[in-house]
Amino acid sequence: METSSLLVLIVVVVYAVVQSIFGVGLLVFGTPTLLLMGFSFGEILAYLLPASIAISLLQLMHGGGFGIDGLRRQFLIYTAPLVLVGAAVILTVGSSLDIRLLVGLMLVVSGAIRLFPRLREAGGRLIRRRLPVSLTVLGVVHGLSNLGGGVLTLIVGSIYETKDDIRRQIAFCYLAMAVVQVGVLALTVDADLVPWLLVALPALAAMTFVAVGNRAFQATSQRGYQISLTALIITFGVGLMVGI
Repeated sequence: METSSLLVLIVVVVYAVVQSIFGVGLLVFGTPTLLLMGFSFGEILAYLLPASIAISLLQLMHGGGFGIDGLRRQFLIYTAPLVLVGAAVILTVGSSLDIRLLVGLMLVVSGAIRLFPRLREAGGRLIRRRLPVSLTVLGVVHGLSNLGGGVLTLIVGSIYETKDDIRRQIAFCYLAMAVVQVGVLALTVDADLVPWLLVALPALAAMTFVAVGNRAFQATSQRGYQISLTALIITFGVGLMVGI
């Protein structure tokens, strides 16, 4: 097995555990990791998106389904089209836009606010009142950089309280964004890919969800989940700022 293929397998297994619990992880951590390993943006999307889709589908099948509610409707209106446009622009240009520092700083500040109940409530009210704006920012960030997972986590975590609601809504949005990106990828990128990885990676991600990730999610308490979610948002931010 080539070293590069082995590295991709390891990246998918590690970050699949994170995504199985929180709904995001493969793209927001996997993208900068594989960029540092020398993979092109098109290759990264081709390898990570099917694995991400596999986990999101399983999460929705295990709880929540695919119905359209208020948040999902607004997401499809404000976010999905911008993800399509952004992905088309970046894949045509041939590189991802480096906005890691800006996104990272925003996530660190937002995560720190979640540590204080009054500030968290105020921040949640602001996001709910300006939800179309927040969803628009999400679409721009994810379309241009593939790093919208942290922003999505922040938005959903400000609206919902229970871990099941949070993961369900994140999974739906992450799935929709991934499907849009796969469509754009199929039309714009002619990358030199390893064929067997395209089958092995989503299968490996699904097995990781069943064997480890979903069990860890079920074992986590509501309070523990919220604390972990805050830590994850801050970790996203710090990781992006230091250049993971």
